[in-house]
Formats: sequence, C-alpha cells, structure tokens
Amino acid sequence: MSNSKVEERFDSLVAEVHDWVESAVALDEGHFPTELVSDFKDLLDELKAFLDDEESVDYKRSEVLEIFVTPEMAEVMRRFPRVRRLLESAWGSGLTERIEEEASGFESDDEEDDD
Repeated sequence: MSNSKVEERFDSLVAEVHDWVESAVALDEGHFPTELVSDFKDLLDELKAFLDDEESVDYKRSEVLEIFVTPEMAEVMRRFPRVRRLLESAWGSGLTERIEEEASGFESDDEEDDD
C-alpha cells in the first residue's frame, strides 16, 4: 500500500468515527441501539488494526486517538455511559479524561461568548 492509500484509509476511518458520533448525538437520551454499539466496537477494532498495520507506521497512537477528542464525543459519553466504558476498555481512561477536558474547555469558551 502506498502512503496515499494509507492516508485514504485513515481519512475514511476518521469520517466513519465522525458519522458515528453524529448519529449518537442525534439519539434520545437513555436509548442506545445495539447496532450503534456494534458499529462502535467495529470502528475501535478497525482503528487498532490500522495502528498495528506495518504500513501505517507514520501514524502515532496519539494522532489516532485525537479523532475522539471532541465536545460531541464528550456529550455522547455523558449521555451513554456504555460508550465511555467501551472507549476506556479499548484505549484506557486517559482518552476519556482528555475528551472531558476538551469538552470542559469548550463549554468555558461558550459561556464567555454568551456575555
């Protein structure tokens, strides 16, 4: 695989994560479909496989995990504890802490804009 194919694969995974997050944000609180859980597990497995692929050596773990560090993911984790557990199981609690930190910084910026 050439570098452009590896980049395309990574970009595709990033897009899948963003699409998944958008779908999860749109859900009503309290109900999390099994299909979305399964899709999320598959995404986590695909990202781990991407990192393990010898052709993806230019990508660091921190770069891959950064795609989860968004205020939207923090919202999904707050509303659906199962997502938090899956992330922690796959990547460790450091990731969920970074997501929460990003969201708290984002919320502070919003509060300043309201004044």
